[in-house]
Amino acid sequence: MDVFSLNIPGLMVVGTDTDVGKTYITAAIARQLVSEGIRTGAYKPACSGSVLDPETGARKWADIEQLSEAIQTAVPLERICPQRFHAPLAPPVAAASQGEQVDERLLLEGAQWWQDQAEFLLVEGVGGVLCPLSETMLIVDFAAQLRLPLLIVARAGLGTINHSLLTIEALQHRGLAIAGLILNDVDPELSDESRQSNAARIQQWTSVPVLSFVPFEWRSNLLHYQTQARIDWIQLAQDSH
Repeated sequence: MDVFSLNIPGLMVVGTDTDVGKTYITAAIARQLVSEGIRTGAYKPACSGSVLDPETGARKWADIEQLSEAIQTAVPLERICPQRFHAPLAPPVAAASQGEQVDERLLLEGAQWWQDQAEFLLVEGVGGVLCPLSETMLIVDFAAQLRLPLLIVARAGLGTINHSLLTIEALQHRGLAIAGLILNDVDPELSDESRQSNAARIQQWTSVPVLSFVPFEWRSNLLHYQTQARIDWIQLAQDSH
């Protein structure tokens, strides 16, 4: 593969696991940037798990629809996500179930397309950072190719200290820049006292800043969990390189 180069500022949003709210957080950041007049791109290299649209009878991918709505830019959905698979499995497994294979060149070229289309690019990962993205590439390998600062999304509840620190260690071991970590409340029905202390406990063990605690179904700007200050995502990305 040729030497890859991505010449656009941005952030890559990764998770400690699947279903931690990466799309929700990515879309929320995109909405804030758009509201500030920033031409914002959203890119997800591959997406698995389609659902049936009862109105049209067609298959669609909720993550891609949400990202498309957030950037408020009329681009084809395949520019937001060029490789889409139906089974709710890791991309190479989902692709194989359709008799296909993830195209690694397209994963990277899809990101490059945004260089002339946006001022800031948000890239959303798949699953956790060690989730397979193709037959030979993990999410962390893709992140190393893009060289964008990483924003980690973690569940807010019990177990997140371990998952967050493991993710941070895996990324730092590969020399990747981490902009910060967001705790996302994905299940408010659980009675979990750890939500009150997890941010401070994680911060005790790492220099990676815990930027925000996001309550369930919160639809406003992402706030700093201590100071309640609006996050400047562009400055954060610049400072994290």
